[in-house]
Parts: sequence; C-alpha cells; structure tokens
Amino acid sequence: MQLSSVLSLLAVGTLAAAQASNNVTTGKLGDARPVRNNPVIGEVWIAEFDSETVKGTFKAVAAQIGINYTIDITGLPEENGPYNYHIHVRAVPENGTCADTGAHLDSYVRGQEPPCEASLPATCEVGDLSGKYGKVAGGHIQKEFHDPYTATNIIQLGYIGNRAVVFHDKSSARVACANITKAPVAATP
Repeated sequence: MQLSSVLSLLAVGTLAAAQASNNVTTGKLGDARPVRNNPVIGEVWIAEFDSETVKGTFKAVAAQIGINYTIDITGLPEENGPYNYHIHVRAVPENGTCADTGAHLDSYVRGQEPPCEASLPATCEVGDLSGKYGKVAGGHIQKEFHDPYTATNIIQLGYIGNRAVVFHDKSSARVACANITKAPVAATP
C-alpha cells in the first residue's frame, strides 16, 4: 500500500473517531469550510419580500470570508413563530409558490437530523441560517450576522445566487420566500 493511501485511511479514521467521540453530525463530505474567495468584496445580493403581509429585505454582502447578512422584515405573525429561515436550492418560481424552492442548501450532504447545533456551525447545513444564528420571533425582524460558509462565488459549494430564502413557521410550513439576486451596481456621477 502506498504511503498516500495509508495517510488517507488514517485521516478518515481520525475524522470518524473524532465524530464518534463528540457525537457531532457532519455531512457526508465533512464539515463546511469557510469561503475565502468571493469575487467582489462588498458586492450586495438582495431578497425582497413584497407580499400582501410580508415586506422587507434580506441582504447579503460579500466579505473577505463568507457573507454578512442583514434581515429587516415585517409581517410575520408573532403567534406563528418562532420562525426558521434557510437558503433553499431553487429560486421561487414565477407563480410565487414557496413549496417549489426545493430543499435547504446542503452542500456537504448533512441532512436536517439531528438538528443543527449553533455552537458548531460548520457541522450544519450551509443554508440553515436559523440553526446557526437563531430563530426569529416575527413582527418586525431586524437581525445581523456573519456566516463564513456561504458565498457569492458561483464555484463555491455555499453559493447563494439564484436561490431563495424561505421563512418557516413553528409548524415548518413555508410562509414567506424571496429570490436572492445580485443588486445592481449604482452608477457613479
């Protein structure tokens, strides 16, 4: 057996032993890795909510590592919260049906069970933002956080472009969704 094969087997064995001893679920492809190559630092991506009841923005700004997020949304009834929110793999279709946005962005093939542990965000689904940074109550939601595992670079596993952000009520129903698109660059005078 070649040395590289032996080292690979040792690395896999070490990872499996660490996972077993910590009882932490990671994806079939391992833990998420921080994104360090967003093409334009400061580039803005927006999901705009403009339904009869839910209004506001979900803003993503490319950082040196990962993305900085700002949520400013109104209209989610407090009695139906707390709300989970995730990036889903497909955009909202023209008919506006949130059910058609597919599954959560799960680039490392982790799955939803057991639930994400906020203290170990690299082990969560990449798109499980509420699992990593906390659910929201409803009413007027204002929240900011940084996620190192999502990207504006299309070649990255955590790419958010042309996907949807979806809010789920306490019954897990998809109650609000919007497409994440690159914001137009403002013209300079």
